[in-house]
Amino acid sequence: MNDIEELKHTGLSFSQISELTGYDRKTIRKYLLNPEAVPRYGSRPAGPSKLDPHKLYLEDRLKAGVWNAQVLLRELRERGYSGGYTILTDWLRPQRQAGYATAVRRFETPPGKQAQVDWGHLGYLEVDGGAHRMWGFTITLGYSRRMWAQAALDQQLGTLLRMHEAAFQDWGAIPEEILYDRMKTVWLGTDERGEIIWHPVFLDFARYWGFKPRLCRPYRAQTKGKIETGVKYLHRNFLCGLLGREPSCMADFNVQLREWVETVANRRVHGTTYEQVLIRWDEDQFAMQSLRGRRPYPYVDDELRKVARDAYVSWQASRYSVPWQHAGKQVWVREQGGRVEVHCGGERIAVHAPAPRKHQVITEPAHHHGIPLGMPGGDKILIRVREGAPSVEARPLAAYEGLAMGGAQ
Repeated sequence: MNDIEELKHTGLSFSQISELTGYDRKTIRKYLLNPEAVPRYGSRPAGPSKLDPHKLYLEDRLKAGVWNAQVLLRELRERGYSGGYTILTDWLRPQRQAGYATAVRRFETPPGKQAQVDWGHLGYLEVDGGAHRMWGFTITLGYSRRMWAQAALDQQLGTLLRMHEAAFQDWGAIPEEILYDRMKTVWLGTDERGEIIWHPVFLDFARYWGFKPRLCRPYRAQTKGKIETGVKYLHRNFLCGLLGREPSCMADFNVQLREWVETVANRRVHGTTYEQVLIRWDEDQFAMQSLRGRRPYPYVDDELRKVARDAYVSWQASRYSVPWQHAGKQVWVREQGGRVEVHCGGERIAVHAPAPRKHQVITEPAHHHGIPLGMPGGDKILIRVREGAPSVEARPLAAYEGLAMGGAQ
């Protein structure tokens, strides 16, 4: 309506204003004579939604990390929801936008609350003419930004656990929770409900030390900004400082890395908090859990593998037999005491001498005794063919003479 007043001041008539604005001439005249007399229409209040009784449940599921609309709809149906899919997605859309806005804003955690873990590629280690990738493990406390770092030649589960324990020993304490990327040594995927499937050994390790593992939301690097900035800091400050004085070996590299962490990274005034890391570390340290003299986690280097349909499991580029009843199952494989062991459900199901070289097939005949022609649950039929001497039909000599005469004609 303010536009009508401005148009009138330009000298336009009621008819001309009506053509420009679309309002009726009588409405325009009435407004100009008495602006307060024109009724003001507000938005009509929304009626109750079929989703209203379920919103508290949905909020809990979103906090648990379940954002898939199809999964949520299926769960709501089980709880008696009779509304449609569109109502749910219309409600979810602003929740997603709000969640994203929260994720990209820098958040600060209280003392002792959280640490963040990540791996970063540092370069290559040359050994006997070959180049091996070097990986940097970093763990940073969210409140003080105190860092612990070490280099390794792999990112396997055993290495990951040992790095954690070394950091815990250095700090003398453990944070309440630790945030991770979706690395395969930590999580195995999500189930049909969208719940996280943690690596069982890693989850047992977390329970042993008393911290809660958390996953960074997929495609949301902002939720893990402190540690990712720390990895960049390691690259731009530590690695650049090594130029011209490269380490002589991996041990020398880690000695220099530890010296840089203690004398540079953990003594700087942080660019976000504007406080020295070690000053805030005092608050972090007293808020964290004590080690209480606990011994290292009793971990044996083993890996989760799936038994193939032919009842073999792969390990170190060779294949080892297991009892055929375990075909298709998940088993743990480890090398201990000079033997390759296979475990399933807490039971040792196979023991083999290590293969003398790669790409060998090691078989214990008893493992495959009584194996059926078609393995249960498989989509292929397997048969056994016993090779023997070829069978020759005995024929009278006259038969060959008849064939010779026929061939000569």
